Amino acid sequence: MRKRSLILYILLLMFWIVISAEIDFQHVFVGAIVSFATVWFWQDLGPRQPSVPTAGVFLLLIRCILMMVWYIIQSNIAVAKTLLFNKPPSKPMFVIMETSIMSNWGRVLLGTCITIAPGSATIDIDPETGRFIVHALTEETAVGLLYWRIIDEIERLEKRMKRGETHVVDVGRTPGINSSDSPASDYRADSP
Repeated sequence: MRKRSLILYILLLMFWIVISAEIDFQHVFVGAIVSFATVWFWQDLGPRQPSVPTAGVFLLLIRCILMMVWYIIQSNIAVAKTLLFNKPPSKPMFVIMETSIMSNWGRVLLGTCITIAPGSATIDIDPETGRFIVHALTEETAVGLLYWRIIDEIERLEKRMKRGETHVVDVGRTPGINSSDSPASDYRADSP
């Protein structure tokens, strides 16, 4: 836990120095204080932070990113054809998509992928059902989104990560029935 906090502190301090664009005592001192305060304030999240991804998960994530780059290139060409040559004709529409992606991070990743691909934008994601409302520039884009291969890749990544994670958090104390330490409910959205 302390190692993770130290790494987070160093990363935050380095980020502070990069965005401040100056390295003098005042900037480094304020960055050190803000980084320490941030790590200290969020220390309770430590046990709930995701574990370091395995090599297999990392390779699947790289595959998703490369696949997304290819889809962005294809989408740019399709949008250019639609806007310049009207092939296929522009027919904006809303599409409701239902996927079997269960985790919040998977839904956010899919929503981001939809939005960064030109010609489509995620309008809403229902956290209860996982239903997406998407705006598409053409009917062809809308139909393509329903059978998009990146959805299968995110589902595969989600299953692979679920195998390696545990939902048990041991904080070293045993709560009593009426104790203030007893959890009222599991407030993590990713828990099954």
